[in-house]
Amino acid sequence: MSDPDDEQSFRRRFKVELFIVHPTMDPAAIAAALGLDGHIVHPVGARRMTRKGTLLPGTYQDTRWRHSVRYEIRDQWFANAVAELVDRLVPHRTFLRDLRSTGGMAYINLEFLGDGYFSDAIPRDVLAKLVDLELDLGLASYAVPQA
Repeated sequence: MSDPDDEQSFRRRFKVELFIVHPTMDPAAIAAALGLDGHIVHPVGARRMTRKGTLLPGTYQDTRWRHSVRYEIRDQWFANAVAELVDRLVPHRTFLRDLRSTGGMAYINLEFLGDGYFSDAIPRDVLAKLVDLELDLGLASYAVPQA
């Protein structure tokens, strides 16, 4: 049983990421356009490899670029971290729209770093419906398995 006064017992970890996939775009152009560093970058045509650098057969069929910010908090609130990244992207609306119109896609990914792994992309049409209904988006995650 954990000690309730132990800071580690209250620690919650998560990442907020911008994930971009494009058939031809240079990752350096993405970083320059957004003013953000790509933390995981795979350019189209580059040799595939594991995160540790072991070469794999074939090449990347598209560019994959990911900017990631990791948070450690003592409470359950994470929405401000998502809003912070979205606010940084607002001035780059034209770039993001052009990215999609030229065959790419981009989404905000929220990763909870608990005992399990969860990942999903909420489609734009669902988000548009939430906005139309003037609803906010809420997510909940249990860091400890529930009975």
